[in-house]
Amino acid sequence: MFGKVMVTRIAYRGGSVADLHPADAVLNLPAGMHSHGLAKLAAIEASRGSFAEAYERINGVTGAGIGHRQVQELAVGAAADIDDFYDAIVPAPCTDATTLVISVDGKGVVIRPEALREATAKAASAKGGNTMKSRRHRAWRARHRRPLPG
Repeated sequence: MFGKVMVTRIAYRGGSVADLHPADAVLNLPAGMHSHGLAKLAAIEASRGSFAEAYERINGVTGAGIGHRQVQELAVGAAADIDDFYDAIVPAPCTDATTLVISVDGKGVVIRPEALREATAKAASAKGGNTMKSRRHRAWRARHRRPLPG
């Protein structure tokens, strides 16, 4: 959005080791020249169509002057860890020690009359009881009632 930004920082150097820039983590600087936002835009636009179309859209929107090859490299870089992502969401196999938890809302569950608590059974009998002909709520049936033919 702002064009090219220059960041100066201190590099700690040592013999036969890569330079260390401690401020990079604090500043959340990307490893390459292009920002995280531009890399995200390249991945989004490249997923919509060709790299050439992504190149045109990115330069049209941002005016960054990024090259076709750089758009392609940013999109490929964004997809580099996709296998690790899908491997991480595969559930682990269950064992005998695994706890099974189910959460339900109970809507539409018909309770047998003999299983009702005393107060609930009394209220149900005052209402006319449950005929168990339908599991849908009466409001749903009223909305979805179809006229009979003829």
